[in-house]
Amino acid sequence: MTVGANLDPPGSLTAFPHPLTKGKLVRMPAATGSSERELFVLDFQYNPETITRTRAGKWQARQDRRRGRSTPSPQDVAARSGQGAAALQAESETISLKIVFDATEAILAGDELASRQGVRPQLAALEIISVGKEAQDRRGRRDAARSVRPDELLLILGSQRSYPCVLTNLTITEQKFTPALVPVRAEADLKLNVLEPTEQAYSEWIRNAFDELGRRRTQSAEQI
Repeated sequence: MTVGANLDPPGSLTAFPHPLTKGKLVRMPAATGSSERELFVLDFQYNPETITRTRAGKWQARQDRRRGRSTPSPQDVAARSGQGAAALQAESETISLKIVFDATEAILAGDELASRQGVRPQLAALEIISVGKEAQDRRGRRDAARSVRPDELLLILGSQRSYPCVLTNLTITEQKFTPALVPVRAEADLKLNVLEPTEQAYSEWIRNAFDELGRRRTQSAEQI
């Protein structure tokens, strides 16, 4: 299922000299054996003006030997073997961006769905992604209040960059409304955590997506 194709009237992007590649969020299947077959795709109506990617960590300095300090176990030594005498304990990469949905032009062009719904379908899709399909399926049950697991996503930014990630922060600002209080324009600030090696053991698609991202990074770096 694709959400967001109804907002742009035909011919509204003809000013671009080349075809426009839109960014998108793809919700991946929940688990092996799931009955869900169709991928859920949210196309960006407008690509973000700014994308911020951050990697933070804590530097673990070389430890001096101290008297009386217990000898590290073989497991500890093996865990640190790839880090050398000092290492950066890094958190996974985070990506922050703002996407905009605006149904004004579609409404003026006579689109009936846009006139009735505005940008509610796109906002609803983001809200479902932020709590996860599992939480949606549990609604009304007694255990529904337990912590949620956001859907695993593929953030696609052009043909060369696709990030396996989860949505960890969502801020929606509704800006324009119809007389019936239907939002016509809204901005959504997203913060996503990239799913890196710690998550790869649980999902083959995460491992494949992250390996492909690394391969494309290597190819790009070789162009310097």
